[in-house]
Amino acid sequence: MVVVLSGPVHGGKTTFIERALTRWRALGRACDGFLSLGAADADGDRAYDLVEIAGGRRRPYLRRSGAPEAERVGPYVFIPEALDRARAILLGAAPDALLVVDEAGPLELEGRGLWPALRDAAARPGPTLVVAREECAAAVAAALGPAPVPVVDIREPGAADRLDRLLFGPGAVS
Repeated sequence: MVVVLSGPVHGGKTTFIERALTRWRALGRACDGFLSLGAADADGDRAYDLVEIAGGRRRPYLRRSGAPEAERVGPYVFIPEALDRARAILLGAAPDALLVVDEAGPLELEGRGLWPALRDAAARPGPTLVVAREECAAAVAAALGPAPVPVVDIREPGAADRLDRLLFGPGAVS
């Protein structure tokens, strides 16, 4: 089962997942994947770090400047080694663990960034949770098909309960 978690830019999607991960782990759920956590680069500019869910290793992921040949999204440049690590996490996830991908968007819809590793990981038997900004959530969900992929907006009432049911089945998380 693949589910897309959506919300506005800087609207709390990653914080929502962090809280859910705490709950899921307490219930014995195996969790894998990565989060993109806000950070600051050496100049104090907004940046993002890749944080591995298994083990908690944190490394620079997106910065305002970088190698000229590196992939770019908006004003950010991917740190090539971190992007490679994110792809490896996707491809190496345990088949039955919850795989969390924070986040997919326009770059993946163009076939770059985490794609095709994301497409391949989404086909595994375990549940997959993909974060996407609200403006591209429907397109990300469609790209992850062919089966319909539900989109849960973090602002909807009962979003956490709905997400739990979709990922783990009715009554699987309390």
